[in-house]
Amino acid sequence: MTEATFDVIPGRGLHTEAARADRLEWLRAQSGSALASLGPGRIDARTLAGNIENFTATVEIPVGLAGPLLFDGGNVQGPIVAPLATTEGALVASVARGARAITLGGGVRTHVLAQRMTRAPVYGFADTAAAYAFTRWLAENTSQLRQRVGLVSRHANLVDVQPFQIGRYVHVRFAFETRDAAGQNMTTAATWSICTFINDSLADDPLLKPELFQIEGNLSGDKKVTQLSMIDGRGARVTAECFLDRATVAAVLKTTPEALDRAYRVGLLAALQAGMHGYTVNAANVIAALFVATGQDIACVHESSTAILGIEPHDDGILATMLLPNLIVGTVGGGTRLTQQRDMLTALGCAGEGNAGRLAEIVAGFALALDLSTAAAITSGQFADAHQRLGRPREVRWLRPADVTTGLLQTLLAPALPGAQVTSVTLGPAVQGSGIITDAVATGEQRKLLGVLPLDLIVHDGRSERELPLMAKLKPLDDEVVVAMARVASLCGDRVAQAWQRFAGLTGIKDAHLRELALYRADLPELASISPRCYGVFEDAGREAYALLLERLTRTEVVLLDTADRPELWATPMVEAAVDGIAPLHGRWLNDTDALLDRGWLGFVPGSEHVEKAAELWQALCDFNAAEHPDVVDAGAHRQITMLIDEAGGWLREQDALPKTLIHNDFSPRNIALRRNGLGLVAFDWELATVGLPQRDLAELLCFTLTPQATSEQLEHYLERHRRKVAGVAGVDLDPGQWRRGFRFAVQDLLMTRLQLYLMFHTHREQPFVPRVFRTARHLLQLTGDR
Repeated sequence: MTEATFDVIPGRGLHTEAARADRLEWLRAQSGSALASLGPGRIDARTLAGNIENFTATVEIPVGLAGPLLFDGGNVQGPIVAPLATTEGALVASVARGARAITLGGGVRTHVLAQRMTRAPVYGFADTAAAYAFTRWLAENTSQLRQRVGLVSRHANLVDVQPFQIGRYVHVRFAFETRDAAGQNMTTAATWSICTFINDSLADDPLLKPELFQIEGNLSGDKKVTQLSMIDGRGARVTAECFLDRATVAAVLKTTPEALDRAYRVGLLAALQAGMHGYTVNAANVIAALFVATGQDIACVHESSTAILGIEPHDDGILATMLLPNLIVGTVGGGTRLTQQRDMLTALGCAGEGNAGRLAEIVAGFALALDLSTAAAITSGQFADAHQRLGRPREVRWLRPADVTTGLLQTLLAPALPGAQVTSVTLGPAVQGSGIITDAVATGEQRKLLGVLPLDLIVHDGRSERELPLMAKLKPLDDEVVVAMARVASLCGDRVAQAWQRFAGLTGIKDAHLRELALYRADLPELASISPRCYGVFEDAGREAYALLLERLTRTEVVLLDTADRPELWATPMVEAAVDGIAPLHGRWLNDTDALLDRGWLGFVPGSEHVEKAAELWQALCDFNAAEHPDVVDAGAHRQITMLIDEAGGWLREQDALPKTLIHNDFSPRNIALRRNGLGLVAFDWELATVGLPQRDLAELLCFTLTPQATSEQLEHYLERHRRKVAGVAGVDLDPGQWRRGFRFAVQDLLMTRLQLYLMFHTHREQPFVPRVFRTARHLLQLTGDR
């Protein structure tokens, strides 16, 4: 029989950069892969002795901030922001929501009730009598056992010795206070010192001499969930408590105290049936995230997450408590010595000695915040809504990076570059855009190529090769956008979520994945002159693939790209250039919309009757935004928007009598730029293009590029410039008063619909431009003479 041989991992026991590099090269050879992401990391290999063996690479985990959460505890007071290391979407947002609710309710009260770490060696004896005699001996010699601890640790203190006799075996559970260390290694060393004394003391005793000794007999509960640890404690035993009044429960958690209480009692019965240790909704999630961020022993998440949540009615609200009986945390030793983990502890005020109790209370407070937020999500239906996916009756072979080949691109580019050969293609990482719709879809699970991807092509035209930088815009289905936005709406409570489900189809999203492709295919000169050059259109309904190949806009070629937050950059000549650029499109199709609609390029086009029909959605959003952003949607703004909704039937009908045209319908610095050479307009993201008032694009542009301090003269200048340009192209007279009235209707529509959606998104994902744009819109409406 031939003895098997195996390659040996190089550099065993060596903590050097050279040894790390050797191990990585060995791993690459073993796997047959370049493993390109596993290059040199930020951790010095020399610092890791005692933390890891055969160190080869690092894996980065993103850290998000949740909070602030107001504490009133024995070891921590004031607002705390928690760093959570996780790759699970919505976790940080859910913790932040719970923290906000608790803070508004008066904060969380926390206390460390006890702290101990255990180790449980086992002894075997000849018979049960000897085993029983050994338990007596332990009781008589406890003081000497305590003395042995001081020989190996200045920090450990033996507080309890519990013998558990099982037949002729005795498991001895030693419990130690370990101050600011989690204490597993410390208690092991202390227990070994104790056991050495025991073994030496009993070696010559014919009755008590052990026949078996193990340093751990599996009774300590180390890294396991046990009933003994829950009762007697292991690690920190810490409690957290908060009170939430009815208004806070409704405003932040989007549910009621009665619903939370009922869900708690129902869940408690299920926990009993399942044999759950303790009762918690989701504590493990936040505990794991804090453990990873702060260098705790990750294997202890299992036992540390055993918790007992309590919810009960109290003073027209709820009283919620959280007990973590086995929280294993430390602020010295182990992973807390690593630089980044140390910095996270420092940010929490928990680095170094004297801070383990503070860290334990912080973990408990945020665990309670997450449990309350998740319980509320389940109670109000947000949990299901936030996890909904698009139902598909069949398996879909989505477009993958490997599908983006020279052959595919050769076919797509053929109409734009006849005779050219694509010899190479490099696909870059997705570029984060500024589109709210794209952001909404990006919050969901990505299982196919979506978004804007840079493509670097080498193209041969028969004489020479040249580089061709493009961007591939891969569009989500309209239904995917609806589902993604439903997840956001679900976080706004039942009323908004249900209204979105009923009226989403009337908001202009339907056919969005087809519209931009159709417009580029139509080859409209007035659109092509102000859009990025299109090199190809790819559509495969069976694979749910809808993509455009566009010229890649760079800041060397255009100015004012992605400047929604910089209105000061939009000086008068810049705004004029944007107005002059869009006006020819407006003029070409003015009063010719029937022909436009007959060609079917735009798909479903919602009209005034659809906007009016969705009034319930606009009112639900307005009420929600007024509650969430009272500094933006103040009492006056809320009354104004409510009046617009109530009277929509009248002014929308008047609007219908005004001239319509093809409009961009998302015409703002988020989606436009100017070419450096001549300040020519470049407008992209045409997926919301529709038939509407030409003033709609002007209104959106001015809401973004002006400020709440804009003057009547500024507004009149741009209104007249746009009117004259459109009239000149269309070859018609346009009445200035009628044009001004149309602008007022456009601003009203923006305030009632689009800006309400923006504010909803702003609640859950900060959009810095939104408050200013909303205030500017109200100011422009006032300048038009509207009440």
